[in-house]
Amino acid sequence: MIFLLLLAFVFWLLQGGFQNLKEAKKRGDMVSYEAGSPERNWALALAHPMAYHAMQGGFACELHGADEALARQLRPMVLHHLGLRTDLSDAQVRQQLPDALRQRWFMLDLQRLQRGDDPRAAMAFACARVTFFVRSARLLDWVEEEPQWDLLMLNAQRAQQCFDSWRSFGQAYAQGRAQWLAQGRADLLGKTVTTEEVDQWVSEAKHPWHAMDWGLPLSARPTA
Repeated sequence: MIFLLLLAFVFWLLQGGFQNLKEAKKRGDMVSYEAGSPERNWALALAHPMAYHAMQGGFACELHGADEALARQLRPMVLHHLGLRTDLSDAQVRQQLPDALRQRWFMLDLQRLQRGDDPRAAMAFACARVTFFVRSARLLDWVEEEPQWDLLMLNAQRAQQCFDSWRSFGQAYAQGRAQWLAQGRADLLGKTVTTEEVDQWVSEAKHPWHAMDWGLPLSARPTA
């Protein structure tokens, strides 16, 4: 009888642990970042607000492709953002996208700034969006694994060189997002991000923007 009670207790503890882990991954706590290396986790964390709003569990773990509903949601937005026609077949996208990314990734969201836009805020917003859309392109199986990481790491290095902390990046991102939305545009996040939210994120122990070292040395090809 005692053995059965102990067994039931252990099962209850394990069940609670798995449930807590599941909830933590859904929220996007640091435990959900399993992309293969600290450098890769860092690069993906730039898109944290959008990634964990758009898809359960984000995309900072091993990818198994997008389900039909998510693919239908992501497809037109990714193609539009990367400057490709939305009526292309997947085969045509795979043929055209690698060159398009190499040629345009550093200009995305920066080539048509409005008068009065803050360039530094636009840069933070662009860094986050490049991360989101390049990773989404991989999720849709439009780019290969290593070329995806090459671009993501270059983008991460750019962000690290332009900002000195997660707080400064986050505050600039919030401003950049606000000035982008002011032009009547929308995306999967669908709302503004406030400076108060950023302050909360960078102070939460389990949030990647608190747990990750902004000054982590980044290389173009980290070892997975």
